Amino acid sequence: MPWVWVANCRTPFYFLTVFARIISNLMPKIHTLDKVDRKLLNLLQKDNQTPTRVLAAKAHISQPTCLRRIRELRAAGIVIGDVALVDPFALGYGMLAFLEVSLTNQSDAHMQEFEARMSKEAEVMQCYFVSGDYDYFLVVHIIDMDAYYQFVRRVISGSGNVRHFQSRFPMKRAKFSTRVVFDEKAAAVEVRTGK
Repeated sequence: MPWVWVANCRTPFYFLTVFARIISNLMPKIHTLDKVDRKLLNLLQKDNQTPTRVLAAKAHISQPTCLRRIRELRAAGIVIGDVALVDPFALGYGMLAFLEVSLTNQSDAHMQEFEARMSKEAEVMQCYFVSGDYDYFLVVHIIDMDAYYQFVRRVISGSGNVRHFQSRFPMKRAKFSTRVVFDEKAAAVEVRTGK
């Protein structure tokens, strides 16, 4: 009964559909932000503790609509978290250092190992793979120069794969912001999201 086998097997169209779904999940999605979305994002970035009723009033929408839109922004991966910004200088972490790091071996495995190690280090606030003369750019917050010396010996020099590094110390912070400012007047803005 070959017709039974044919009826029960998956058709090429089915496999193409499954393949298309897999590929579409790997591709970044395009999310359109209208004026209200951008207004909400600007408000939330200023103070994410603002009550929904206040956000809704400032965005000129109803409270349920406001809540739905915020949930959609989170589901799309545009809002990735709600945090309290702590002033490290007020806590005694009085030194900031910028490190440019070159690796001896730049294979994918060695780079992933370096990134994993940096993500575990509490002093490393940010780690970027960069173009140019160096491989990585680190933002490190430490208590003082002695703590920085210990950090460099333990994390950078002790890694075994750092060819060269250079440190820079800021003398003054002229600007610090975590906000991405959105133009609320444009009709629509398309953004790529991972979800």
